[in-house]
Amino acid sequence: MADPLMAGDGDRWPRDFRIFAGLCILWSLVLFARSIFNLSGGGAQIEDVIFGVKFHGDEARVTMALQAIIIAAFGIGIVTRQRWGPVLALLYMAQVVAGHVIFIMSNLGVDAQRVHVKIAAIESPVVLLIALYVWYRARPLLRQPSF
Repeated sequence: MADPLMAGDGDRWPRDFRIFAGLCILWSLVLFARSIFNLSGGGAQIEDVIFGVKFHGDEARVTMALQAIIIAAFGIGIVTRQRWGPVLALLYMAQVVAGHVIFIMSNLGVDAQRVHVKIAAIESPVVLLIALYVWYRARPLLRQPSF
């Protein structure tokens, strides 16, 4: 029986994965707008974390813009059915998972970061599920012979 989420015989890219990629593109636009217009919640200084390192202010705006570009790139790669799209998505998600672990472990005993560690710990299962979803959907696509 055919998978209802698969579009056609010649098209082996799951529809839900392409929808996920479209949502990633939209999310990248939100991140890019936040970084350009310095939008942060409650008037607080904008913050961003990459590989467990927290950035503030203009540095955070730059790292957030870079993440937005990477997310848009893999979203576009998946939507246009390019093999590098899922590869880039997997690499990015590995960075996000590793970043959460590094951030939590390095700030576990820091009282000033207690709230941020708690937020990262709450986010971690969702981040891991997204990473596993990307891996599960990308796996068969990466095994296809390239033409």
